[in-house]
Amino acid sequence: MCAIVGASKSSKFEILYQANLPRGNFASGLIGLNRGGDQMVLKKKGTINFDKVQLDDFNDYYIGHVQAPTSSKRTWSYDTSHPFESLSWSVVHNGILTNHKQIREEHVDWDVNPVDTAVIPSLLQHFTEKCRGECPTHDIIKQVLNILEGTFALCIVDTDCNDVFLARQGSILHYNDNGDFSTLSGEGFKVVPEGVILMLKDYKTWEVVNHFEVKSPFLFL
Repeated sequence: MCAIVGASKSSKFEILYQANLPRGNFASGLIGLNRGGDQMVLKKKGTINFDKVQLDDFNDYYIGHVQAPTSSKRTWSYDTSHPFESLSWSVVHNGILTNHKQIREEHVDWDVNPVDTAVIPSLLQHFTEKCRGECPTHDIIKQVLNILEGTFALCIVDTDCNDVFLARQGSILHYNDNGDFSTLSGEGFKVVPEGVILMLKDYKTWEVVNHFEVKSPFLFL
């Protein structure tokens, strides 16, 4: 199991991170974003100690990932931990992609990272370069989501401008009207509809900006 969380306030982010730890404490990932276009990225084995890793006002939004080990003999590695990145994209993911090997063969054969999530930022980069600046960001994301098979709850960051997007298929994901999101629900949270792409506006509210074809093996009510 894994979980993804996000919040504009560091105090809220810490609460959501701690609340989702039952879904995985093998490894943790953190992305900090600000309106100036800067990012901070932290990947570590185990959990984040917020007494040592103090979040500050330099960041305007925080995204986190907690991960359970995928096997009894799993060893931690920076390269196989969330977030996964390409030149213009950063991604955290909860779920299992069933066609990641096919994607590598057909679209991103240079990506040798064994983790299924790794194909997502590579595929986003592939379509970004193919579009040559003529496609809206949410259209690039739509093209990628239409290819993915299996389950996913995704937070996608366009690191060229620090825009944040959410989407899900099969895997559960919640959001609220304050710009927060969380795998596990809580007061004021509602389920992200399958097949929609949500964009975070001014790090405060979510807005539907596009739709994609749902190939979900499950249906969450």
